[in-house]
Amino acid sequence: MKKIPFLAFCIFFFVAANAFAVEIAWIQVQHREYGNGKSLNRLGFGLVDDHGEYLTNAKNITEVKLHNPNKKELKLSTVKFASVEEIFGSYDSMKSQWYYSNTWQFDSWFRAKILDPLIPGMYWLKITTADGKSAERTFAFNNRVSLPIIDSNSFRLNPDPYGNLIWRWNIPIELGQLSLNHKMRARAAIDIYKNNEDLGYFSIILPVHLGYVFIPRHVVQLMNQKGNRFELRVSLETLDKNNRTYSKRFMVNEKLPSAPDR
Repeated sequence: MKKIPFLAFCIFFFVAANAFAVEIAWIQVQHREYGNGKSLNRLGFGLVDDHGEYLTNAKNITEVKLHNPNKKELKLSTVKFASVEEIFGSYDSMKSQWYYSNTWQFDSWFRAKILDPLIPGMYWLKITTADGKSAERTFAFNNRVSLPIIDSNSFRLNPDPYGNLIWRWNIPIELGQLSLNHKMRARAAIDIYKNNEDLGYFSIILPVHLGYVFIPRHVVQLMNQKGNRFELRVSLETLDKNNRTYSKRFMVNEKLPSAPDR
């Protein structure tokens, strides 16, 4: 059997050991409307390494290309990387049951504005890494749907006697008929800051008609331990993730309301 020279073997081993493979965990091509009047088209995606872990930085990502259904490469703003520790919740509408995680989880994502108009059809994303490897994924943009925006002036925060927090808001009247014609969901989210540093994120997906979220005492305590300023908002989204609206941010410049320890 022909032997591989030692130097060639070392070079091969070094390259193989330092190859950087990524996969696109998720992608969204989305039109967004904001409570402050801003609107934009947004590309968002998450990347995981060969261990299935979300990336902790963007240093090995060299190129991001998005093509529309006509195979035209779209103009993008600067692609930005962000990461945060998150705590998630979910709501089982069949059982009227709330579920929450007990620990913070790391998450990261990439985002860019799409500077060209969106048309219905299949979009194609290609990511290239520093060693020339690539990952690809498609996303279907079906159509634009005009969604209402939740009014942040209607937000009300009330702790119950046990330290749980009830966050309520008003449901737009037009949402009733709209939700019959389009599958939708809502998301209540809280950005958590300390000394103006973004340290955490809370979110829970809800039925659009619910109009409130129950946050248990232990989750309120986790958020109050992490930060001292909070920004709350509610988003509405079509289930195909093509369209999303955001309320204005509701600021809490102190700890979240909670009943005192008994």
